[in-house]
Amino acid sequence: MNQAEEAKLLEQIERWNDVDEFSRCIDAIEAIPEQERGYLLTLKLSRAYSNLAVLSDNSAHGEDGEVDGELLRHAIRLLESIRSQGENDPYWNARMGYSCLMAYSSAATAYEYAKRWLALAPDDPDAQKLVLDCEKYLEEEKALELDLQERTEIIREETPDDDILGFVRLHIDQYFGVYSEMIHDDSDPEYPLDIVIIAPRLEHDYYTLVTIGLSRCRMNFPEERREEKLERAELLINLPRDWKLTKADCREERWSWPIRMLLATARFPMEDPEVGLESRTTLMEGEDGVPFAKDTDLRGAILLWPGPFGQDAFACCLPDGEEVNFYQVIPLYREEIQYKLERGADALLDLCPDESLEVIDPHRLNVVTDWEKIGYDPAEMDNAETHLKKIQDLHLPVNELAAYNLMAFYLGWTMKRGQMSNPFLSRYREVVEAVRSGEGLDLRAFIRDELNGKLSTQFFDRRGSSFAQWYAQDNRSNPYVYRRDCRNIALAGLEGRTWSSIAEEEAAYLFLSYTEQNRWSIEQLLDERFEAFLKTEFVDDPEERVAQAAKGKPAVISDWDGPLVCYASDRVAQDGCKVRLIDRLFPEREDMGWESGWALYSGDEDEVYGEGNEYYKSHCGYYDIRDICRIDPDIIPFLNLPYGTTQMLGEDGAWYEVIDEDEGEEEA
Repeated sequence: MNQAEEAKLLEQIERWNDVDEFSRCIDAIEAIPEQERGYLLTLKLSRAYSNLAVLSDNSAHGEDGEVDGELLRHAIRLLESIRSQGENDPYWNARMGYSCLMAYSSAATAYEYAKRWLALAPDDPDAQKLVLDCEKYLEEEKALELDLQERTEIIREETPDDDILGFVRLHIDQYFGVYSEMIHDDSDPEYPLDIVIIAPRLEHDYYTLVTIGLSRCRMNFPEERREEKLERAELLINLPRDWKLTKADCREERWSWPIRMLLATARFPMEDPEVGLESRTTLMEGEDGVPFAKDTDLRGAILLWPGPFGQDAFACCLPDGEEVNFYQVIPLYREEIQYKLERGADALLDLCPDESLEVIDPHRLNVVTDWEKIGYDPAEMDNAETHLKKIQDLHLPVNELAAYNLMAFYLGWTMKRGQMSNPFLSRYREVVEAVRSGEGLDLRAFIRDELNGKLSTQFFDRRGSSFAQWYAQDNRSNPYVYRRDCRNIALAGLEGRTWSSIAEEEAAYLFLSYTEQNRWSIEQLLDERFEAFLKTEFVDDPEERVAQAAKGKPAVISDWDGPLVCYASDRVAQDGCKVRLIDRLFPEREDMGWESGWALYSGDEDEVYGEGNEYYKSHCGYYDIRDICRIDPDIIPFLNLPYGTTQMLGEDGAWYEVIDEDEGEEEA
């Protein structure tokens, strides 16, 4: 397109814009290949998308205040793509300011662009107005969001000890977020119920809706469970940031059904105290359930602790010693409910990552029937694809290797601290030795090229694997989370930066450059977190159990490249008895780097320790499989047999496979 053609198109776009024909502007600009549009056309395209989002064609939205959040975010992404050209352009800052204000309902981000616009065009009355509007909104936000400590003191002073709901509100403010809107439901005057709405915020880029009122009603639990303090509860759900929650929208089933589900779940125990709600409770109407709405097949629910908000959020302690438990309502498909009822909640949750159920999605994959598509690997700690997608979607000004920075920092630290599993060491010993000798190897390329861009808990020994599961698998119910800690380090270093969205601010960890200073800082952090983990979480260290019977005996499998840890009885490990029963169980996938799955017994434990299974706790434990092989080398040929193998040494000195029958009978 030559200059004359572009000028003619721009004139036409202005005419369409003046008569609110925004879709025609978009179609005309997008007909031009992206690489040929240039700065000005991209700027006009962003304006068209934001106007379409707010006004719609022919001002169809009018004054109803409705906006299309996704269109607005697309408009912002277009502006981000020309940031380097637009940062000193008043009009670019104007468009960014308006779009951010409407897309994120936060004046803080828009205010930065408004001030920049005014600085570049001090006489522009529109720039002056946007600055004043943002300042007004900020004052309103400040008034709404009182300092938490001050708000806490006010509520405590005004809340009598017997005012349960006062303490519930305080708990919600402190752990879920400050709410600014409320839905009041008095459909049953005897049991009025409120639902507070907490807007999207950092770490939780979605709406959170929490009930207030259910806790006034005590549920009946058996006397033997009184110590669990389960009699009082409140419920919550999380909804996507683009979910429509206006009064008008809530008249439509597709937007209202989660609220209806939340209210119905709360009313079960309010109307019948014998209904005892607690974590892992499953609810469904009828044998197969009824879908909540026409556009979803979700039809039942499970209640879980609200893990994304941390363990302290799970319960509110009342002055009299009682507790109000908070449960997250997770809508499920029929197959998921059946799976949970048959195999338990843990088995269901093991099929998918926690974040897949964190926010309600009417069309999410079914974790039972679609588990192959989900492809969830519970051993996976981190995957560069996640970070690469953020870099691309948010147009972050970092190169693609930044997606590997946190993984490289973590992997280098584990190598230096001697936490690698034996299979990993056997395969990548040269890499580990290079890192430990300080050769400055760039582990980002190693992770990308050799580890398929992923970190797995299977790379580490027992301590390392346990620590990774606790700290580095993004389990936000923990007090510490690796990615969150790194994000906070990045935010401290980027103080004053204007973030275009909550999602971009959440991705600040990608700005942590791969430097020696950052490596040192993060390794110091990891040392602190690991020390806290060992003190508060890690128990039964296998290194503390030494196979005394192996002392003085020569090594027999010095080149062993499999997992190092097995389970053995003291009759073998301490008394030196011959192994007569071996059983290879399938370990947790997260632990397969260090745990072999082998359990090794002398076969006479019942005679020595007494019948029953009590000896498992006091006379069995984890040992180094190489030490057990020093005690009885005859088991070496069996070590590579598959999981599920059971072998028994017969009286004739031969080994026989043991087959478990349905009722526990054993057959050779």
